[in-house]
Amino acid sequence: MMYLISGMKYTRFSNKVQHVSYMLYNDCSIFREEKPLKSERRRGEELEKAILDAAYEIIETSGYEEMTFQRVARQAQTSRTVIYRRYETPVDLLHALVLYRSTRAMGGRMIDLFRDQGSLRADLLEVVGIYQRFFDAVGQKLMSAVMTEFSRNYERFRDWFERALDSNVRMMKIVEANAKRRGEITHDFTEMQMRLPFDLLRIENVIRHERVTAAYLTRLVDEVLLPVFSKKY
Repeated sequence: MMYLISGMKYTRFSNKVQHVSYMLYNDCSIFREEKPLKSERRRGEELEKAILDAAYEIIETSGYEEMTFQRVARQAQTSRTVIYRRYETPVDLLHALVLYRSTRAMGGRMIDLFRDQGSLRADLLEVVGIYQRFFDAVGQKLMSAVMTEFSRNYERFRDWFERALDSNVRMMKIVEANAKRRGEITHDFTEMQMRLPFDLLRIENVIRHERVTAAYLTRLVDEVLLPVFSKKY
C-alpha cells in the first residue's frame, strides 16, 4: 500500500508564477505537481482598460441599452462595486469611454494635433480630417449612445459639450490667425462660422450615419467651408 510520507511546496517564477508541490511516498516515488497562481488583482490603468473595452464591446454587439454595470462587470471580470467607485452613472462611463477611444486612436487632443498646413484650404482640410478621425475612433454606435443620453439629460452633458465647443473654437482661431498672417484674409471668423465644420460633420456621422470619405471632406472644404471662411460667396 502506497501512502504519503512527506510533502513540500514552494513558489517558482518563470514565464508564469506557479505553485510547485513535491510529494514523497513510501515506495520512494516522488510526485511533482504544478499549479498556476491565481492572477493578481488588476488595478489602475489595466483595470480601467478592461472595463472600457468591455463596455465598448457590449455597445457594439448588443446596443447601448444592454450596457448595464452588471453586464460590464461580468465581461470585464470585475465587480459592480469596482465600477461604481469609478463611474457614478452610465453617463460617466460613456464620457470616459469617448475619451479613451479617441485619445488611444489619435494620440492626443484634437487641438494638440493640429499643425499649420501652409494655406487656408489646407488648414481647413486638416481640421475636418482630425475631427473625422475622432468620429472614426469613437464609432457611430457609441456616439449615438452619447446623443441619446444628451437628449435625456442635457445638464449632465453641458460642461462636457461646452469644453468640446471651446476646444473647437480655439482650433479655428488658430486657422484664422494663420490665414491672416499669410495675407489670405483680413476679417475675423464669427462664432457661428467656427462651429460650422464640426456641426456639419456631426450631422453626417450621428444623424445621417453616412460613411465620410476623403473625397467628401475635400468637397466639404471646397464647396462649403472655403467660400465661407474666405468670404468668396
